[in-house]
Amino acid sequence: AIEYGVIVANELFDNLPFELWVFDDGWRQSHIIEQGDGFAEILRSSEVPSCLPSRVPHGSRAPVHTAAVSWLTEALSRLQHGSLIAFDYCTPLTAEVASMPWREWLRTYAGHERGVHYLRHAGEQDITTQVCIDQLAAVREPDGVRSQSQFLQLWGIDDLVAEGRRVWEESAAAPTLAAMKMRSRISESEALLDPAGLGNFTVLQWDNC
Repeated sequence: AIEYGVIVANELFDNLPFELWVFDDGWRQSHIIEQGDGFAEILRSSEVPSCLPSRVPHGSRAPVHTAAVSWLTEALSRLQHGSLIAFDYCTPLTAEVASMPWREWLRTYAGHERGVHYLRHAGEQDITTQVCIDQLAAVREPDGVRSQSQFLQLWGIDDLVAEGRRVWEESAAAPTLAAMKMRSRISESEALLDPAGLGNFTVLQWDNC
């Protein structure tokens, strides 16, 4: 058990293994099999998870976050006093993700660049998924759901930037290394708060008192 602490999960949930479900005359679970020198997908009927919407277009796909739910359940049970804070790509409802083109939410990356189809280059690229908040909320409703920009502003990033700008302006004539580090707060904050980039990440927070 963790008596007091803060658990930070930075882009963890989207990287944990997940089930892939496909709507083909009802929801069916995707299974991957070896086929020749590569892999192929087959669909099998299984008990349908309750998080999946009942009515979606044929061919819709959705993730079921089995590993993320298990990890969150254990982490919250071990943390006696403190907070669990998760930063990730999130969408409120599984139904919303199921309505999206699957290539928008099932992403692959290799060398920090977008990869190819998830059945190709096995072991050479990361497979990630959009995180459905409703599935994590089934463990326990988060105490806070904010964008990263809102979260950082709540915890004083604007004050840190203002301080950095002031120190830099006072030292601009004869800048020191410390002053240059303070100046970097300005550009770093712009990236962290960018609503079209990192600032649009979702921050989920669970508090244990």
